[in-house]
Amino acid sequence: MAGFFKRLSLVPTGLRYKLTIAFVLMSIIPIAIGVYLACNYIFWNPQYPWDVSDVSILLGVTIVIALLGFKISKDIISPIIDMALKAKVIANGDLSQRIDIKSEDEIGELGSTLNVLTRRIRENMDELRSYGERTKEINVEISKKVLVLSGLLQIGNLISQGSPLDQILDLIVEKISQLEDESALSLLLVEDKDMLTTKISYNLKKEELKGLKLKVGTGFLGRSVSEGRLLVFDRRSKLTKESGEFLDSFELRNCVIAPVTIHGQGIGVLCFGNAVADYEFKNDDVELLKLFTRQIAIAVENEMLTKKAKDLSIKDELTGLYNEKYITGRLDEEIKRAILYQRPCSFAILNIDDFTLFHQGKGELVAEETIKKIGKIIEANVTEVDRVGRLSGDEFAVVMPEKNKKQANALAEVLRQRVEAFGIAAGGSYPRNVVTVSGGVSENPLDGATSDQLIKKARASLEGAKSRGKNVVVS
Repeated sequence: MAGFFKRLSLVPTGLRYKLTIAFVLMSIIPIAIGVYLACNYIFWNPQYPWDVSDVSILLGVTIVIALLGFKISKDIISPIIDMALKAKVIANGDLSQRIDIKSEDEIGELGSTLNVLTRRIRENMDELRSYGERTKEINVEISKKVLVLSGLLQIGNLISQGSPLDQILDLIVEKISQLEDESALSLLLVEDKDMLTTKISYNLKKEELKGLKLKVGTGFLGRSVSEGRLLVFDRRSKLTKESGEFLDSFELRNCVIAPVTIHGQGIGVLCFGNAVADYEFKNDDVELLKLFTRQIAIAVENEMLTKKAKDLSIKDELTGLYNEKYITGRLDEEIKRAILYQRPCSFAILNIDDFTLFHQGKGELVAEETIKKIGKIIEANVTEVDRVGRLSGDEFAVVMPEKNKKQANALAEVLRQRVEAFGIAAGGSYPRNVVTVSGGVSENPLDGATSDQLIKKARASLEGAKSRGKNVVVS
């Protein structure tokens, strides 16, 4: 009993008051009435006749008081039970539950407190969920950026390796397209002097845009190249009539126009956009596009420098002989000198017989080695004034100053014999046991007064040699 009252003293005042009343009504008063009945009607005066009506009233009052105590106890316990059940449901994760407040006592305050805690937990959960979704979006963005940045490294490797420009541009377009879903882009470069031509495109809806050609300095895109200005059009932009017409023509709502420049000179423009409503380009994406345009510029400049280097080069990369450009120029010089001093000048073309069959049977590496060997054989068997070059593929040329057609034909025949005697094994479906060559010879001024004419005549003679069964020289 002492322990019960001790626990009761810890209950808040209002609830303690109710519990005290309930305890009195359910136990103390009924016990007191029972003692009263026992003392007055049973123990003290056993002979006293019972007044049934008095006893009935007392018993009725006792029952009513006890029931009232039970009701008060129920009113206290029921909300606690309901609260406990709902608290259990809430603890299991159902934060939509709400405890009904039926009184303003401590139980009501406890219910209000639980409702506040539930609401705050729900708000925190919603906030965490929002953070989770945002984190997912950030992770997706990070993944995209990582892919794009790795793409930048790939592009840099291709550029450093001297890969073809088209291969580099294809990779750049692939990586740019990963920036945004449902994006479209077009890369236009200056070609043919002042003409801006579509070099590569992606996801453009209109077929005519894929082959678009514009004059630099005219029209919306043409001026953007000459002016070299970065333009961004999205939901923040106020469109002019011209910019609106441009977006409509490309069926875009948002677009970044990034110029491609080399040393301050515009050489192209990159258009990247989409048709998403209420869209805004991120600053990071715009900066990445600027990085891509720089790589495009580097790739284009490398291509230009490589081409210029090839134009300046006079040697063939595979054989080390003179290249076609040098041979043609040297032949022109020798023809002019021959005309001036009225001296002969001849030209010969030697071609490997059935080289396609040999290449198919032996493979690329053996075919290249064979070309190098034959080039060395020819170079080793001409005079110091003669010039040997590789025109293309399996074709060689010899410029022979101071030699007439008879002398040139004799030298070409020696070269043919030396190649055959070297004995490069053929095998497979090749029609001969060893690799052979055929030749055609021409002379200035009998067969022409320019390099083009002599080359044309020598090539015609070479075709005659092929038609005669090959492994011969025709002049």
